[in-house]
Amino acid sequence: MLENIKQNLLDYIHALTIYDYAAFGWLLFLFFIILTLAILLGRKKPTLAISLIMITILLMFVAPFGVKYFLDNTVRKVDVITDQVSKLHFASSLIVTGHLINDGKVPYQKCRVNAKVFKISENKYRNILNNLKPLRNKTIVVDKNISQGEEVMFKIVFENFKYSKEYNVSLSGACY
Repeated sequence: MLENIKQNLLDYIHALTIYDYAAFGWLLFLFFIILTLAILLGRKKPTLAISLIMITILLMFVAPFGVKYFLDNTVRKVDVITDQVSKLHFASSLIVTGHLINDGKVPYQKCRVNAKVFKISENKYRNILNNLKPLRNKTIVVDKNISQGEEVMFKIVFENFKYSKEYNVSLSGACY
């Protein structure tokens, strides 16, 4: 798990675009403007200055995640579509095929596709817990250059899959 987070962070850092630099530069500029304003107001309005410093600290921790989320949904937008989910009974395998579509504004060099297999329950709260703790979880890396609007096929194989009750497969992707 920790290795997966580390690899995702390294992929993100190595594939920064001009949009990332502009967004984080704007964020840094806003951070310094608010901090400078707090320092200038420190003597005349100390409560406002402390409030601005608290906003700056909050901005420092929350805003980078918001910027990444915004860029992932606009600039680096990717659609992951499931084509087929088939369980092979003779080999106890589950095969998930699908394709990635680059709906973003930049070409991708590498994509990570994550597949989760989880139980289905009648209880909606149990479904939330099942989604947090899937039966199986697997991530593959698609090392292809994907230009804007292009589609790439992928296949994920879960070996030794012996779950016989009803299940669901969820796919997600992140491209850089």
